[in-house]
Amino acid sequence: MSRENKPVAWMIRRDGEAFPRLQHLYGSVLDVEEILYAAEWLYHHTSSTEARQLVLHLIAAYGASLNLHRNAVRNLVIDIKRKPYVFLTHSFVLEIADKLRFPISDSEESMNRRVMERLNEEFLRARLGGLYHTVPGCRDLYFRISSNGFDWSAAITRFLQEHADTIATVTIVRDEESTGDNRFYRDEAGNTYDRVPYTGQVIDAIIQP
Repeated sequence: MSRENKPVAWMIRRDGEAFPRLQHLYGSVLDVEEILYAAEWLYHHTSSTEARQLVLHLIAAYGASLNLHRNAVRNLVIDIKRKPYVFLTHSFVLEIADKLRFPISDSEESMNRRVMERLNEEFLRARLGGLYHTVPGCRDLYFRISSNGFDWSAAITRFLQEHADTIATVTIVRDEESTGDNRFYRDEAGNTYDRVPYTGQVIDAIIQP
């Protein structure tokens, strides 16, 4: 793969697995279709059975809320066909159809929030070439963290070692888009991870601001 065709954005899971993305995934409590789009991805990439079950509950609740037919799966299929953009795929709905048959107790908004929180807790967002937008040729790597309390040092070190030849500097920062906070993380000595030259060093500790 040529340098020009290499991915520049990733969703990185807590265990260090990195998944290339054209755009990072987020969610909105006020926009169920945005979180449904992210939920389908989360279902296939989470390491948590609980997260998959939460996704199923959200999709079932959304399907039931459409009130087109008594069958949630049929409602989802009709809704997907009606809309000119992708928020769920038809193939995914058919894949999980037999798993959507259970009573819904939580509100759709509550499940939206829980899926969004699960995504933000299990994955960080990384981009080469810019904080939110990539500048061609830029070798600054940014890690944007939304979780609370989890030590990402091992996952970040693994990613750096696997992409060492493409990286000039490393920045680790709170993800402002999902947290409203843009402060930098620090090492144990109190130095901020703000465009730190990368020379192959291990990230030993990441102190939350």
